[in-house]
Amino acid sequence: MKFTILEIYEEDHGCEGLMPNEELMDMVFVRDPDGRERWLRIPDRIGQELDVGQEFEWDA
Repeated sequence: MKFTILEIYEEDHGCEGLMPNEELMDMVFVRDPDGRERWLRIPDRIGQELDVGQEFEWDA
Protein backbone atom coordinates (compact mmCIF):
# COMPACT_ATOMS: atom_id res chain seq x y z
CA MET A 1 0.00 0.00 0.00
CA LYS A 2 1.23 3.52 -0.69
CA PHE A 3 1.57 5.93 2.25
CA THR A 4 2.53 9.58 2.72
CA ILE A 5 4.89 10.19 5.66
CA LEU A 6 3.65 12.78 8.16
CA GLU A 7 6.15 12.25 10.99
CA ILE A 8 9.11 10.03 11.85
CA TYR A 9 10.05 9.07 15.41
CA GLU A 10 13.32 7.25 16.02
CA GLU A 11 13.20 5.20 19.21
CA ASP A 12 15.80 5.99 21.89
CA HIS A 13 16.89 2.93 23.82
CA GLY A 14 19.04 4.93 26.23
CA CYS A 15 21.37 3.01 28.47
CA GLU A 16 19.39 -0.25 28.07
CA GLY A 17 20.43 -0.65 24.45
CA LEU A 18 18.98 -3.41 22.31
CA MET A 19 18.52 -7.05 23.16
CA PRO A 20 20.75 -9.49 21.25
CA ASN A 21 19.46 -9.93 17.67
CA GLU A 22 16.89 -7.12 18.17
CA GLU A 23 16.63 -4.77 15.19
CA LEU A 24 16.51 -1.00 15.68
CA MET A 25 13.02 0.22 14.70
CA ASP A 26 11.41 3.59 13.86
CA MET A 27 7.82 4.74 14.27
CA VAL A 28 6.45 6.43 11.14
CA PHE A 29 3.13 8.33 11.19
CA VAL A 30 1.51 7.96 7.77
CA ARG A 31 -1.63 8.73 5.76
CA ASP A 32 -3.02 6.20 3.27
CA PRO A 33 -4.74 7.13 -0.02
CA ASP A 34 -8.15 7.04 1.74
CA GLY A 35 -7.01 9.68 4.27
CA ARG A 36 -6.67 7.31 7.23
CA GLU A 37 -3.72 8.05 9.50
CA ARG A 38 -1.79 5.62 11.67
CA TRP A 39 1.61 4.72 13.07
CA LEU A 40 3.76 2.06 11.41
CA ARG A 41 6.76 0.40 13.04
CA ILE A 42 9.49 -0.12 10.45
CA PRO A 43 13.16 -1.16 10.59
CA ASP A 44 15.54 1.77 11.06
CA ARG A 45 17.60 0.66 8.04
CA ILE A 46 14.55 1.53 5.90
CA GLY A 47 13.49 4.55 7.98
CA GLN A 48 16.86 6.22 7.41
CA GLU A 49 15.99 6.50 3.71
CA LEU A 50 12.61 8.15 4.38
CA ASP A 51 11.66 11.81 4.90
CA VAL A 52 8.53 13.69 5.94
CA GLY A 53 6.27 14.40 2.95
CA GLN A 54 7.65 11.48 0.96
CA GLU A 55 5.44 8.72 -0.41
CA PHE A 56 6.53 5.12 0.00
CA GLU A 57 5.18 1.60 -0.46
CA TRP A 58 4.78 -0.62 2.60
CA ASP A 59 2.97 -3.90 3.15
CA ALA A 60 1.15 -2.98 6.35
